[in-house]
Amino acid sequence: MPGTLTHGHRSPGNGDGEAIIYFPAGAKLFDLDRPSRRVYLLRTGCVQLASGHEAILDQVTPGNFFGEECLLAPRHGCQVARALSPVTVSAFGASQLLGRVQQDRRFARRLLRNLAMQLDRRRATICDFVTEPAERRLALLLSRLVPARPLSGWVQLRFSPSNSELARTIGATRWRVSYFLRQFRESGWLERRPKLWVRREGLREFLISTAKRA
Repeated sequence: MPGTLTHGHRSPGNGDGEAIIYFPAGAKLFDLDRPSRRVYLLRTGCVQLASGHEAILDQVTPGNFFGEECLLAPRHGCQVARALSPVTVSAFGASQLLGRVQQDRRFARRLLRNLAMQLDRRRATICDFVTEPAERRLALLLSRLVPARPLSGWVQLRFSPSNSELARTIGATRWRVSYFLRQFRESGWLERRPKLWVRREGLREFLISTAKRA
């Protein structure tokens, strides 16, 4: 049932202490009442990380790790992970992850690089909250959701958050987000079709012009 906590459907894995688990869209991989007991590597789909039921912290895409707070002691949940689509994850218990890191240098480098990139994203987000107005925070968030290709023209975002989710991510009201999105549409570089699409050049020009005014 979407929105309820589920352990998903498990497959045998690959023999490296790694379990492959499937979750339906809307399922919670962990929450405040049942904190993460594993570190996850997202294989397919998209997962949203939130702080309790308020701020949205991140949207995890394939190839990225999450749930690392299970490595901390004592274990008390402070995040909620929800599947935005059907997802497949590789799940590692703390001892399994340590064993894999010790045995597989390539995996260890991948894990450390990924966690470092997460820290960099969180640092950029904190900096945006301190230095940027809400309108630019929204545009910067949209820019981070743009896929790597194509390099120009109209492109659909990797996923399309609702106005409420956008508001919870940038720390604004839903009304202000609706107003900003309307301004972006009138400027000619954002559309809902019904998914969110942006025109790269228009978004880039907006960020450059507003940076000059800041």
